[in-house]
Amino acid sequence: MKLMSPMERPIPVDIIPSHAYLSEQDQVTLFGIGHPMTILTNHVQAGQFIYDETVEIFGRLKRSLPVHVLGPNWEKSHVEVTPIEAQFLGLNLDEVKTGRLDSAAPCRLVGPQGEVVLAHGLIVPKPHLTMNLDDAHRLNVQNGEQISVVLIGEHERQLDDVIVRVHPTFRLRLELHQGYARDLWISRPTHARLLT
Repeated sequence: MKLMSPMERPIPVDIIPSHAYLSEQDQVTLFGIGHPMTILTNHVQAGQFIYDETVEIFGRLKRSLPVHVLGPNWEKSHVEVTPIEAQFLGLNLDEVKTGRLDSAAPCRLVGPQGEVVLAHGLIVPKPHLTMNLDDAHRLNVQNGEQISVVLIGEHERQLDDVIVRVHPTFRLRLELHQGYARDLWISRPTHARLLT
């Protein structure tokens, strides 16, 4: 039997709901000193989790969008949403590398105990492929590289400009925001493979 090459191995696809990352100080401002954040569920990536707590996100308009907080605390607070959600908030944004805040839009976060204004705080993330160092070596890719993948199925669909993210704790996953699930009709567990 012919062995499958590393490039052919199926990679799980995860649809990541819109969410907020909070710094320790901003979390205190939004939820109060000593507030015990409640873990709703674990994130697919080791050491990360989704809190039951939510914050309201405001852009240029008066309407807001509730999103869950992801933990643990991050160095800088920011929010990741879909293109349609950004438009709902009055913002027209291009997709950028997750965590890249130099071109992020301003937004306001409102919690039960206070609010925080972020000058550069809201982005629409590009698709990204997470992996550890062994995966990167096996697949012959580097952190920050842009690659193409194919969603496996009866009708294969290609995604370009996928950002490779390498970290020792990362699990091999293709992470997409919910807009891709809608546009590509991803309604069941899906896998992808690197395009050679």
